[in-house]
Amino acid sequence: MRVGFYDSGLGGLTVLKEAIENEGLSQEIYYLGDTKNTPYGTKDEEFVKGVIRENVEYLVNIGCNPIVIACNTATSLCINELREKYKDIILIGTEPAVKVAADSKINKKILVLATSITVNQEKLHSLINKLNIEDEVELCPADKLVTFAENVNCNSMTKEINNYIKSILLKYNLNDFSHIVLGCTHFPLFRNNFKSVINEINPKIEISIVDGAKGISKNLIRYIDKIKERDSNNICKKNITVITTSENKQFVLRTRQILNIDEINFQTKLH
Repeated sequence: MRVGFYDSGLGGLTVLKEAIENEGLSQEIYYLGDTKNTPYGTKDEEFVKGVIRENVEYLVNIGCNPIVIACNTATSLCINELREKYKDIILIGTEPAVKVAADSKINKKILVLATSITVNQEKLHSLINKLNIEDEVELCPADKLVTFAENVNCNSMTKEINNYIKSILLKYNLNDFSHIVLGCTHFPLFRNNFKSVINEINPKIEISIVDGAKGISKNLIRYIDKIKERDSNNICKKNITVITTSENKQFVLRTRQILNIDEINFQTKLH
């Protein structure tokens, strides 16, 4: 069984890491990071849709099923279209963990941080409407966090990253909020930065920081178990192949930093 993961860059590695470490994912894994076109969040939507279609088609053609669209932007733009086209492929999308926050919040608001495209797309607004929490949610784009995450020097940029996060959070009275939802798969890389900045603003603030990685990985494992039940001859070969769409040594280094796994195969898919 080949399991595919797709993201605009390396954000989806946070989902893959969760699936491997906490859910025991041990299949043949193909991770496609679109290094040529990242970030998606601030680009023209039709252009982004085109590269999403192309990259998902690539994963389908090399035999990946299921495929995790480990990118909030790609999910919000294309998941319905992709499911219609690939009816025989299990496509697992990524949504900001708004429901997780809504289910546990107590008379306070939810701050959702995401890319500009995700913030403006109907999919996220429909989810909020469905949960009937329109008046209890604030949406805020935080596109620069994607750029920070993709930078090989990210681990030495704490001050710059924290200042950016602080500039966002200071727009709000954090005492009014129970949760911050990290609505882009890149953003969980900065969970500790968020905690540090919140503590700096007011150490007495109690606010939960949530993302969707755990839910996505649990969903993936459920699908894999169902496939195994149907096909007992399915042989499990454990290895990880990371595919980029451009030559990018920084991406290779960041991937190793994030996954902390030595045995990773790297390939380049040129457009």
